[in-house]
Amino acid sequence: MSMSTSHILVVAPNWVGDVVMATPAFRSLRAAFGDARIAVAVRKNARPVLDDAPWFDEVIEVSPQEQGIFGTLGLSARLRRQGFDLGVLFTNSFRTALVARLGRVRHIVGYSREMRGFLLSQSVEPRRKDGKFVPASMVDYYLELCRRLGASVSDRRLELFYREEVARRLDEFSLRRGIDWTRRVVVMNPGASFGLSKCWPVKHFAQTAEALSEEKDIQVVVICGPGECALAQAVARQAKCAVVSLHEEPAGLDLLKPLIHRASLLITNDTGPRHYAAAFDTPVVTVFGATDPRWSDTGFEKETIVRVDVECSPCQLRTCPVDHRCMTWVKPEMVVETARTLMSRFPKRKQGRGRAEHS
Repeated sequence: MSMSTSHILVVAPNWVGDVVMATPAFRSLRAAFGDARIAVAVRKNARPVLDDAPWFDEVIEVSPQEQGIFGTLGLSARLRRQGFDLGVLFTNSFRTALVARLGRVRHIVGYSREMRGFLLSQSVEPRRKDGKFVPASMVDYYLELCRRLGASVSDRRLELFYREEVARRLDEFSLRRGIDWTRRVVVMNPGASFGLSKCWPVKHFAQTAEALSEEKDIQVVVICGPGECALAQAVARQAKCAVVSLHEEPAGLDLLKPLIHRASLLITNDTGPRHYAAAFDTPVVTVFGATDPRWSDTGFEKETIVRVDVECSPCQLRTCPVDHRCMTWVKPEMVVETARTLMSRFPKRKQGRGRAEHS
C-alpha cells in the first residue's frame, strides 16, 4: 500500500475455529508489514487461541460488555487513542465496521457484507452465484483480504503456539485427571457451540470409545467446552469401558493446545478443536452432518471427514427440524475404522508425563 501503515489493527473472527483458520492470514500480514506495530482485537473467550502467537505486538481483549450498543462506543474510544493507520476486518458484521470507523482507523479493509460497504475504505465482494454465497474455505476467504493488501498468500498452514509453562500445567492437569501419556491418547470432543445439529449422538461416541479401548494401549479422554460438560459426562457414563471425562475440570483453550498436540488422534464434530488438530499435526476424524465441509476445508492431509449423503444436508441449521439423520446415520463402525486407519498411517510417538513439545 502507498499509505503509511506503521500501526495496524486486525479484528479477529468471533468463533474459535475461525480464529484458527485465520492464522495463515495473520502470518501473511506480519510478513508483509514487518516494520509495523500490529494489534489484534479478539473476543475475551477466544483470546487464549492467540496466546504466544508471534504476529502481534499487542492484544486488545474485547469483553462481553463491549459487544453491545454502549460497548461499541467504549471500544471505539479505545481505538481512537491508538491512532491506527490500517484496519483489517476478519469479521463480517456491520458493528465491527462501525467500531473501526468511529475509532478513526484511517483505512479500513473488509468484506462488503451486512450493508456496511459505505463504512469501509476498501471493500471486497464475497463470491456469490445467483445471489447466494459460494461455499469456499474460510482460510482462503481471510487470505483474500491479505492479497488485496499486496501480501503473499501461498502459505495456508494453520499454526498455534504455547509456552513451556503451559506444557508443564498440562503435566500437572494430567496427573490430577488420570491422563496417561505413555499410552496412545484418543481425544473425543462431543460438543459444538454452533448448536446440536453439529453433534454426533452421545451413544455413538460411547460405542466408539468401547471399540477403540479394546486395544489396551489406547486411553480415551473426553473433552468439553463451556456448557458441554453434561455431554462429556454422558459419554463416559454410557461407555462400557474406562474413559477419562474432563467434565469436572474442563481444559481451557490454552491447555487444549498441548493436550491435542500430544494426542494420538482426535475424534470430533465440526468445531474449534478440529482446527487445533490441524495446527499441531494431530490426526483427526471429523463427523459432518448439518454443515458444508467446503466452508472449513484446510487441506490438512491427516484429517478424514466422515459423513453420509442425505437429501437435507447440508442445511446449515443450528437445530435439526426432522430426525437428525445426517448424524445418526454415521455409524460408530465407520468412525472406528477411520480412526484405526489414521493411527496406523500417521503414528504419533507416545510421550511420558514429563515430556512437552510446542510450536
